[in-house]
Amino acid sequence: DAGGGGADSLEADRPLVEDDILPDRQDDVDTPDGKISAEWMLLREHPNFPLPLELEPYWQDKFDPTFDELTLFRGPIKNVKQKMSEAVGILKMKVKVYQKEQLSEEELAKGTEPQYLDMDMLKRGKRVKYEMPDIYENFPKTDIQVRVYLLKAFQVTPAKIAEVSRHDSIIRMNLGRTTWDWQHQYDVVPALNPQFYRHAVIKATLPGAARIRIRLVDVAPLEVMGLKINNPFAGEGVDVGETVIDLEDRWFCKEWREETIFKPREVRDLYNAKKPGISVGKLQLFVDAVTMVESEDVKIKNINISGRQMPLEMRLIVWNLKQVSPKEGWTSNVRVTAELVGWGSRAKETDTDMGVKQARNAMFNYRIKYKGIKYPSPDPTFPAKDFLLRVTVWSDDFLGIQPPQAIAQGLLPLGEMFTECFQRNLGKPSPDDMEIVDMKGQNDAKEADEEGLKYPTKWFKLCHPGGPGCRNNKDFRRPGYDFERNNQCQIQLTVQVMPRAKAKAVPASLGFRAGPAKLKNPNRPPQPANPIFAPDQCAAYIVYTCKECCLRCPPLRASAPDSLASRAAAGCARG
Repeated sequence: DAGGGGADSLEADRPLVEDDILPDRQDDVDTPDGKISAEWMLLREHPNFPLPLELEPYWQDKFDPTFDELTLFRGPIKNVKQKMSEAVGILKMKVKVYQKEQLSEEELAKGTEPQYLDMDMLKRGKRVKYEMPDIYENFPKTDIQVRVYLLKAFQVTPAKIAEVSRHDSIIRMNLGRTTWDWQHQYDVVPALNPQFYRHAVIKATLPGAARIRIRLVDVAPLEVMGLKINNPFAGEGVDVGETVIDLEDRWFCKEWREETIFKPREVRDLYNAKKPGISVGKLQLFVDAVTMVESEDVKIKNINISGRQMPLEMRLIVWNLKQVSPKEGWTSNVRVTAELVGWGSRAKETDTDMGVKQARNAMFNYRIKYKGIKYPSPDPTFPAKDFLLRVTVWSDDFLGIQPPQAIAQGLLPLGEMFTECFQRNLGKPSPDDMEIVDMKGQNDAKEADEEGLKYPTKWFKLCHPGGPGCRNNKDFRRPGYDFERNNQCQIQLTVQVMPRAKAKAVPASLGFRAGPAKLKNPNRPPQPANPIFAPDQCAAYIVYTCKECCLRCPPLRASAPDSLASRAAAGCARG
């Protein structure tokens, strides 16, 4: 069959191209900790440079041929090392040097006039004669819309040393006679190292005023004797530092203007005129520009990270409690409730383990699920939504007449787990690729469900919510009280956080009910029951009571504990 294997042979003989040899391209996570973050997912297509774009070697060669610049000074330079701080302006021009053509005597005799040739082109082997340049033809006058995407400022030196912690940061821009103020569109950012993640739009005409001045300003009021007053000497705020970007170098660079779709991010130093030559902070941003005609078609990129949320699910498993302090008598009917503080949902609870003594563990193996949790919090103005889990241990009344009494309570911070889950799963569309974040266990202690899946667990000590073992005492500073030594109980927990899509792909049943990922039934001692309505439970309770009685009797335990206990239990069961 000469023709049957022709296609296979051609495919086999086809030389390997570069895409076949190289592995699949992996994104370079350039975050400080190497983990995926919301900022990286949003801006990963924009290359990140740790210095101004005009100083980066690749772009420096692209920007330089645009114009020749001459720095202007007024009078003699006082400090050569910091002369740029004394500059009063920049003169932009285009300088070309031409060489007069050398003609032979025969060409001169014929009346041929020598031409002036561009020396720069002569070095490239081309003869370009001198012509009067038209600046508006080489650099056409264009109305453009400049979009400055402000990301964050860091390593900022405080403008007021006496109030390092109090800073209300904004951005102000100047381009010729055009100004832009952050406060006209956004609220101030109360941080020394602010994270903006907003954009600014400003109009420009090039060639023309092209040096855009970006200032970081602190507008926080002064505090005198606890009262906030406006600083009369600061005007509309205190300038922390500023940076200047030349738009003409970028706009007249064809590669930056037309070929670079995702403009590079850059980190620019901020300088203050009062501290010449010293960086007072760094500002990360990237700049884009389009013509006014195209501005409506080219949409502005939304870089607001705070509005991006991920639906998550938290699963809490209450395994055991030990050393539970009884509230009345020798036993307690123990029940556990859990509540996410500030989320408006009612506290979720386990079932009740009856007759728990201090020497016996309260056994639950109970799973509680919280669905519909959005991270980050949808209401950032509410400070309580820091993902705090309030766990309370209650003692229920046997007859259900009296209200339950609190045995112990504690707050478990889970913010780091939610942040880690958000960072590790951001941008993963498939549930198969999503990850579950488990609470770090204690000494590799693990519990398993009926399917053999193990969960890391951790023991926590809980104290009484009213103080040192008394519900009426609110004095936590009582001499001699030790939270570690005087805790009211210890609880064994497992906490898992996962995306909702992952939770739907890996379902789990509530409590210890039958279903997927079912937890083992708690090995609780049998409880007393009516022999008529519940004979099996009554028989089990009699067997358990006789066995415990025989095992705890010293003479019987010393003689033959195993055989005696088994015979007693068998006899009680037959009876």
